[in-house]
Amino acid sequence: MPFKEAFTSFPKLETERFVLRELRSDDAKAYYSYFSDHEVTKYWGYPGPKNIETASKTFTRFKNAFTRNEMIVWGIATKDDDQIIGTCILNDFVRGSMVNLSYNLSRDYWGKGIMTEVLKTIIPFAFNELDLNRIQAKVMPDNHSSVGPLSKVGFVKEGLLRDYIFGEFITDTLIFSMLKKDFTERAL
Repeated sequence: MPFKEAFTSFPKLETERFVLRELRSDDAKAYYSYFSDHEVTKYWGYPGPKNIETASKTFTRFKNAFTRNEMIVWGIATKDDDQIIGTCILNDFVRGSMVNLSYNLSRDYWGKGIMTEVLKTIIPFAFNELDLNRIQAKVMPDNHSSVGPLSKVGFVKEGLLRDYIFGEFITDTLIFSMLKKDFTERAL
């Protein structure tokens, strides 16, 4: 599928335990709840929304960015009660060939293999449906919880970006990547 065709309607995906879907206004309370936890935003690079209204406005910004083919933000919803527990984001597309990957998760769900499960669904979508060649992720070196899922699904640590601007911080930043040929060879 050509890159731009992938943005005609929001891509709803499923894993064994979760539905990856577009965020809705009724998700704002759950999104704000976990994003107001300092432990969740500690390595995010900027603070979360200030209140539920701001969270809802953020969803509008996400939707507009999707319409412009700039960003896909999946809400990670539990299959049993459709509750948003995190997000997975593809953004900063470069010529329809490369993208940045980021994610966050409510602290209540840490350590349960959720991001590994989600990435195993997002990565094939990025390479097969968006026809990307490279997915990269930037992670603060102390953020071991984010490094783990990347390593488990086959991302390669390329190096350290010294004093890199990471949101509102200037910090050393690790860069990981997966190339389409890596994905094809590994076959998630």
